[in-house]
Amino acid sequence: MKRFLIPILVTLGIILLLFTQISLKDLYALFRSMDPGWALLGSAGYLLAILARAFRYKWLIHSRNISIPDLFRISVLYHLSLMVLPSKLGELSYPYFLNRLSGMAMTEGLASLIASRIYDFITILIIFFVASIGFQGLFEVHPLWLALLSALSIALTFLAFFYMSGLLKGFSKALGKVSKWVNADRHKTFQWVQGKTNDIAQDFDAIQAKRTYLPVTLASLASWGFSYWMFYAYLRGFGISTSMLNVVFASTIAIIANVLPISGLGNWGILEAGWAAGFMLVGLSKVDAIATGFGVHIALFVTSAVMAFFCWITLKKRRNSKALPAFTQG
Repeated sequence: MKRFLIPILVTLGIILLLFTQISLKDLYALFRSMDPGWALLGSAGYLLAILARAFRYKWLIHSRNISIPDLFRISVLYHLSLMVLPSKLGELSYPYFLNRLSGMAMTEGLASLIASRIYDFITILIIFFVASIGFQGLFEVHPLWLALLSALSIALTFLAFFYMSGLLKGFSKALGKVSKWVNADRHKTFQWVQGKTNDIAQDFDAIQAKRTYLPVTLASLASWGFSYWMFYAYLRGFGISTSMLNVVFASTIAIIANVLPISGLGNWGILEAGWAAGFMLVGLSKVDAIATGFGVHIALFVTSAVMAFFCWITLKKRRNSKALPAFTQG
């Protein structure tokens, strides 16, 4: 119970703090003035971003030939889980749905998820560095130091990706040695973790053996490109006219804040706080920055929930149609 109570309290605390700066009337007025055309364009950007991620998972998965429609459904359900489950537990929904749909091992799902997150991290770093060139006045460091820091972060991430298998195997061996020193009750737990870690390492070997670096990189760029378009379209729908460069820079700050190890309910509150900070830096008023943060998040949640409902229904129908012949024969 404590595990779920703390994220809820953290989220409520951040949201209540933000609502000391705006009122519910501000949020209501924002949605009342929303342009349906721009809202549809924003939703289209979301769907295209999810589709690009489905293709990326297709190129990362090595043991199964899962169709793009099924991976699209899984991606939608996974993204909704990230917004509703506490303490980053939504991340585990992706390997869970893969396992339920195709019988794929959870370890392979985790390996493809970790690989996709590494690609995301590299892509976000590159985009943020390019966008920050237009906002040098906000930084107190020389652009060269910023470039070196970004290059170092990207290089370390590349090394972590290419040597991930070796790192995991080393960690697995270390767990094997530790398991010999602990009591019998913990010995089985250490052995189980050691085995799963070794399985993930082997899955990373298989992912790298596919050598799909270029298509996965392009899919990652496309996914984030459509995501930034989604943010831009929703903002225009709310009547906020700003440049795409401002949107990219400010929303990237929100994305970076969202990945911080803060125990919250989904990404509620944390994303809004990062969004408000980013857009205040590019010139939006405090009220507009906070209100649009909630507005874009709610619009994204509604779009994701509606799509997840249809994806869940189609998955259930497909499973029932497959189960029907076996039931009839029995």
